[in-house]
Amino acid sequence: MSFKNILVPIDFSPRSNAALEAAADIANQCDGKITLLHIIDVPESQQPEYRRALDTFGNHEGGTEQDMPLILFTMKETKRKLREAREKYPKITFVEKVVFDRVHRQIYSVVEGTDVDLIVMGSSGASGLGEVFIGSNTQKVVRNASCPVLVIKDDEGDFNPRNIVFASDFSEMGGQAAKLFPVFKKLYGSTMHFLNIVTPSTFEATPTTQKRMGEFAKDLDLEKDDYTMNIFNYYTEEEGILTFAEENKADMILLGTHGRKGFSRFMMGSIAENVANHSEIPVFVFRQD
Repeated sequence: MSFKNILVPIDFSPRSNAALEAAADIANQCDGKITLLHIIDVPESQQPEYRRALDTFGNHEGGTEQDMPLILFTMKETKRKLREAREKYPKITFVEKVVFDRVHRQIYSVVEGTDVDLIVMGSSGASGLGEVFIGSNTQKVVRNASCPVLVIKDDEGDFNPRNIVFASDFSEMGGQAAKLFPVFKKLYGSTMHFLNIVTPSTFEATPTTQKRMGEFAKDLDLEKDDYTMNIFNYYTEEEGILTFAEENKADMILLGTHGRKGFSRFMMGSIAENVANHSEIPVFVFRQD
């Protein structure tokens, strides 16, 4: 598995710039290209007016906000910022797309209309304010995207997932997501920390869980030094995953989700969305159907 076509929604906030840096690191190592998607998030009722302004004044060469329509000035500023973003990564091939639309809907449109292998997006999480790509937009993308989604939570841009928590029930449903591990091992020298969360409603004897984890690792042809096995008791799956990751200083959480097409004991739909939204470290969500 490789990431040749990476989509980065960018609003030029520190968090989305950090997402671009992480995407650039992956693209450099996978010889991939990056599509920069900037969405001017306007109500649907106003979109025709914005498009008419561009059609009418699209060739206008004025240089100040005072002597050109605001929307055209905004577009020119957007193009300038996109150029500055590209120039930081001269070895990478970029494609630009600037549109007027709702954020999550346009992301789906780009993904479905191209061969996107990975979405990398910044998110401030549930408590963040003032940025476009936060909260509910992140959850909607995680829920509905047909390709993997990497959610970046750090403004510093130092993406280096050496210690990856892979939370699963270690049934066959988790296998597709776990196949990403060789990619990260090759790129970053990562170690996988298998994690099974036991809640009051999901008790299982520890030897049974350990046996399933061992068989899971064997099916993936993992060496003993590649992974650890962890069983963690907590009140809910989401809280358990986040607490374990924090206590063990994880660099990234890897989750598999079936979106709306099914539900196993956990790791389906809303759990992956909530972890992605509340985590303080990167979360990689792999959609498996």
